[in-house]
Amino acid sequence: MGTIRLRPFRTADDLATAVAEVLQQNLARSFGRPHAVMLSGGDTPFPAYQELMRRRCRASEDGYVCFSDERFVPEDSPESNFGRIGPVLDALHLPPERTIRGKFEGELKASAGQYDRALKQFIKSGGRLTLGLLGLGADGHTASLFSEKDLMRGKGAYAVAIPRKEKPDRISVTPDLLKRFETLIFLAVGDGKREIVNRLLKDPTRVTAGLAVQEAPCVQVWQA
Repeated sequence: MGTIRLRPFRTADDLATAVAEVLQQNLARSFGRPHAVMLSGGDTPFPAYQELMRRRCRASEDGYVCFSDERFVPEDSPESNFGRIGPVLDALHLPPERTIRGKFEGELKASAGQYDRALKQFIKSGGRLTLGLLGLGADGHTASLFSEKDLMRGKGAYAVAIPRKEKPDRISVTPDLLKRFETLIFLAVGDGKREIVNRLLKDPTRVTAGLAVQEAPCVQVWQA
């Protein structure tokens, strides 16, 4: 990874509009082979997702979506990333078979393994990972990778189970998957994120999120 580039925005609305635009461009592209965009959960990207719905854009026939992480809860739980993002996928006319995700089925490790296999099959079949959105916690975590121990859990895998003392448990993508994305964008909004953004830009190796993406070819921070 080279230098992480910062793209500042005057307001959160400006950032949401730009995120919606880049999602629309990537989802609508056609390469003649499968390509995927990774969506992040949490509150920060939702204004962009809502803007995407308002635009009534459609994913191309070879467009796929995957998720940075998922809480191990039922889909109808307000904590489920897929449950919250589901209406956006419907608006994109994206069928279930083109949504790659960790599901709330059986045991945590088995569900993470299912997601790992689905991601590996996508890439093995020639799938391209064009754009990935990532959250950035004030503590420096991204996706559901909270520590260097979590980073090591995923070695050799594309998705991994992350058990948590404070429930719910999680399923997260791993550094081995993140390094395959052509572009990764951290989204950070609000004064509460300014300190961690500064730390990430100054010395990414001292932040879990920075270590998670250190082998990725192009990493940006979009901040408002």
